[in-house]
Amino acid sequence: MLSSEKSNALTIQWVLGALALLGLFLLGLDEALLFDVDEGAFTEATREMLLSGDWGHTTLNGLDRFDKPIGVYWLQAISASVFGLNEFAFRLPSALSGWLASLALARFAYLQWGSRAGLMAAVISATSLGPWAMARTATADALLGLFFVLIFIDLWRVVSSNSLASGRRLALWVALGLLVKGPVAIVLPLGTLAIYGLLVPNTRAHLKALFLDLGAWLIFLAVSCPWYLYAYARHGQNFINGFILKHNVERFMGSMEGHSGHFAYFLIALPLLWLPWSPLCLSAIANVRAQWQQPLLKFAWIWFAFVFCFFSLANTKLPHYLLYAGPAVCLLLTTAALSASPRMWGLTWLVAMSGLAAMLLLPAYLQQHPERVTDIFYKTLLEGSPHSQMKVWLFALPLLLYIAPALNYVLRVVKPANTYMTQGFGFISFSIFQASVLALVVLPWWAQTLQAPVQGLALKFRDNPSTIVQWGVHLPSFATYRQQEAPRREPLPGEMALVKNTRPYWPIEWQTLEVNGPLAVVKAPDLLRSKP
Repeated sequence: MLSSEKSNALTIQWVLGALALLGLFLLGLDEALLFDVDEGAFTEATREMLLSGDWGHTTLNGLDRFDKPIGVYWLQAISASVFGLNEFAFRLPSALSGWLASLALARFAYLQWGSRAGLMAAVISATSLGPWAMARTATADALLGLFFVLIFIDLWRVVSSNSLASGRRLALWVALGLLVKGPVAIVLPLGTLAIYGLLVPNTRAHLKALFLDLGAWLIFLAVSCPWYLYAYARHGQNFINGFILKHNVERFMGSMEGHSGHFAYFLIALPLLWLPWSPLCLSAIANVRAQWQQPLLKFAWIWFAFVFCFFSLANTKLPHYLLYAGPAVCLLLTTAALSASPRMWGLTWLVAMSGLAAMLLLPAYLQQHPERVTDIFYKTLLEGSPHSQMKVWLFALPLLLYIAPALNYVLRVVKPANTYMTQGFGFISFSIFQASVLALVVLPWWAQTLQAPVQGLALKFRDNPSTIVQWGVHLPSFATYRQQEAPRREPLPGEMALVKNTRPYWPIEWQTLEVNGPLAVVKAPDLLRSKP
């Protein structure tokens, strides 16, 4: 009877915790405008798919889009069908993906190390800057991150216990990852498996059983192949050239869209992506020899190292690539948090508060020193931005230093909260505060600064049925907000064009219809097509 009561109480605690975590992920989801280029491109492709009724293929401004597989577009389209064509609907699949990933990591950590670890893993996953940002972005990365979490967990169960059910779930997660992002969903787990099997020979029999399991292969092929076969049958070599070669092979071999970086690029990105928890990385590194003796933590270190090295070797570098190591980093930070010394927690508080202060002060600093921004387009956006009052939130930081010890004391003596108590429990209050301020204050300000002119012009011309092309700009959210395609090309005679207004590159006789910040809508003469 007592065991049943404890079980029911634990279930209630988990449900309440999950709902609170969901609230954190949904907080301010619609407060920020869509960001270009990525959010604009994904949402416009989803809008065009809904409009066409063709759910087997995506286009962007009427042209075939081979950047990503179909998976995330389906989820965004379903969400938009229910909630409408708005920021909340487009971002909801990412938010739910981040939430489910946090719950999966919490449960896995709980089964490995207990309730304190479960709580810590959930909060670290939900409030670290990189995973938090991806969960609020209408792209494929948060969904892929969820599948990497599930791949990591079931891959570990396969190598540690030769679980048949885990192997078949693993096949499902990899197949779904293929439908969301492509071959990277296979490359990362395969690379980790190869290294782990090399270093831990007694797991090779488990790996052999996994690869010989016909059921796992049937699941993998049944889920992943139909859309790929359909895409190839429909587009032939164009699909191979566009998706496989350009957006996968060339992305690794060459620098796409200027996204290059030094070999040490991710050494800088790592601490930024995992703020405010990143100082605990030092504790994890200091204990790496002891952790290497624990099979699960060894597996986590290998996953992280392979992701880090693989993308460091790639010529195209973007910060969120390192988030594919998310499940490993989250668990390593969780173990570090459970064993961190008071001195380490002091350093964590110092770095975290400094990082948040920098994020709150940066807008006001840039507004006072616009000369620091060399690009005239972004300088003009900044000069037209709303006055930043974010620094008032700095006054809450000292208050948190008083709240955290008080919270620690209360939770140490109050049941059942004391079962989750850790030395760093008070820091959870800071991480939740940071996530909330970023969602409700910082991110909306940046969205308004960077995207308000795009949205403003789109809404101004929404009721105009004429084509407006993008000439010299790549701002796909203009088409999303206008709910009409906006092809990227020079305007034909009589057409309107969205252009940069900072340095006019169109003939002086062209008509300027509307100006908003560094952007304008101009119209070419009806009969004479002039070139700048």
